[in-house]
Amino acid sequence: MSHEGKLHPTLDHIVILVSHKTLLGLSDSLHKLFTVAPGGNHADGLTSNKLVLLKDGVYIEFIAFFDHVDPERRKQHRWGNLKENTLIDWAFTFPPGGDFDAVKQRVLDINTGLHYQEPEAWGRKRNDGTMLEWRLSAPVDSQDHPVQGLIPFWVLDKTPRELRVPFEAQPELTDHPCRATGVSSLSVTVPYGQTSNVRKVYEAIYGLSARNQWPYEVPLDRNAGMHCVSFVEDAEMAITLTFSGPERNQVEVLPGLVFKIE
Repeated sequence: MSHEGKLHPTLDHIVILVSHKTLLGLSDSLHKLFTVAPGGNHADGLTSNKLVLLKDGVYIEFIAFFDHVDPERRKQHRWGNLKENTLIDWAFTFPPGGDFDAVKQRVLDINTGLHYQEPEAWGRKRNDGTMLEWRLSAPVDSQDHPVQGLIPFWVLDKTPRELRVPFEAQPELTDHPCRATGVSSLSVTVPYGQTSNVRKVYEAIYGLSARNQWPYEVPLDRNAGMHCVSFVEDAEMAITLTFSGPERNQVEVLPGLVFKIE
């Protein structure tokens, strides 16, 4: 999808936190809805994941902390204290030519208290032994406390993205019984009183004037879905995902975690 020729961020993936037991049984529990792709173990030794790859190149990451992880180390992780079986975060990326440094500086310059950390080196070893590398920049507040979900974190690949997300090399992994083909839209619920600052951050990311709906690209555009992130105000932060697909439906990914297909 092209938006006035401007290079917009690309939606990279959506993060769902589960227990390690749930992660190990994911293929069996989701087989009527999704084809589950193998992920791997992250280089920090704290977490492991499995993926659901979509035809538009976006993916759903199911991530879990290992049961043996030191509780104090888990608490220090930006996702370590969040509720399992929930959608907890989401990431943007840029294709070659995207300038994240400029985005990072614009967000810093608006002085909302929200800013992006300097990108850190991350990695994951696939089950076949291939080592994947990327840089990750996460948002924090003025006290450097993690901010999850309100604004995206960023994944900036060092190794080719197609190694991390083999949706074209292994197209059979993108065929799902529920017939979801991509991510149509994301809606972020912003807690009362934070809307002004959150809007300013999106304006800085995009370099666009105030609005409540922001376009994103997808790795492989199939002209399906709205391809936008929007936000509304309510008491608590939440993230709502809507899939694109050939017919309207809804899927219960985990108990109580329901997404629409439209």
